[in-house]
Amino acid sequence: MPRRRRASLKDVAALAETSIATASRVLSGKGYVAADTRARVLRAAEALDYQPNLRARDLRQQSSRTIGLIIPNLLNAYYTALADAASQLLAESGYQLLLSSTRDDPDIERDILHDMIGQDVAGLVWVPSAPDENLLAYLQTQHIPAVSIVRRVPQDRMDTVVFEDFNGSYAATQHLIGLGHRSIGYIGGDVRHSSNYARWQGHLASLRDAGLPLDERLVRLGAPQSTWGEVATLDLLHLPSPPTAIFAASNAIMPGVLRVLRRYSFVVPDEMPLLCFDDVDWFSFSVPPITAISISHARLAETAIGLLLRRIEDPGGIEKPPVFVEINFELVLRGSTGPPRREPLVVHGRLASEPDRHKGQESYPQTLWRAP
Repeated sequence: MPRRRRASLKDVAALAETSIATASRVLSGKGYVAADTRARVLRAAEALDYQPNLRARDLRQQSSRTIGLIIPNLLNAYYTALADAASQLLAESGYQLLLSSTRDDPDIERDILHDMIGQDVAGLVWVPSAPDENLLAYLQTQHIPAVSIVRRVPQDRMDTVVFEDFNGSYAATQHLIGLGHRSIGYIGGDVRHSSNYARWQGHLASLRDAGLPLDERLVRLGAPQSTWGEVATLDLLHLPSPPTAIFAASNAIMPGVLRVLRRYSFVVPDEMPLLCFDDVDWFSFSVPPITAISISHARLAETAIGLLLRRIEDPGGIEKPPVFVEINFELVLRGSTGPPRREPLVVHGRLASEPDRHKGQESYPQTLWRAP
């Protein structure tokens, strides 16, 4: 079957018995057109299933209405919420979203960034994975407005919007210390990324300020995935003196933590209080509900899109110095935190064997995020 030709503006004008210029004014909403003529054009467009050719429009206007969003993955609720908020905000301003995922792979990240620039996007919103000097230099030579979100690039060389990762993590650990905990297990993400590094440092600073020892055995750093949560939790439980509470520094880690605790029938918070950095919907109806550091993805998206559009729409905007913004947090207290257990931790059942426990485990990373 031959492919049906898409209706053009010329077809709409012919069916409405008016000029192409008049049909264009009606469909763009620009300029005066008599009411009866406007009605004819709209009926014709509907009858023909007319869809504007956005690529042709951009070529005529010598501008793009597409914004690229580059995120690590779509499995983390953190980034899904962010992409949804960004898409809605851009649509309200007449832009379309081009979304791509890097899986935190530097090679994929480089290819995606080159491809998006090749598609002549008007700007980029980017959660950087491992941007090297060459990639950042290339982006600058292309003169495309870009905003780094969630994570920072070296020297903050572009507009940057992140969460108060250090302060939020500090407050979370402070809350557990205030409940009487002196042995807190910390499960964090890859500290090559600024957000994970800042959360780790916030936790350590809170311990230091409380006069508590920095016990590296209580810290587990690795890929922020649910499997990492399982591995790290098992490792903490195998310690001669397991922690009295666990602080998971990402919502992606928490499912693995809960799976292990429930598998061995540990009661939260009586036997193992839990706290998480990030707050997702299911935390509020978990049993018990999970105490969390709540951060607003909507506010981050709104701030980032606002900065980007100002750069795009201001002729001299791209030459102005970069802006750095931190989005604040809220500690949401729920039922998963409480005072330390009074009795030694009793394992209800046999913990995973040593080989299984260390499968996929990562040691302390050799590469750290270097603050500007």
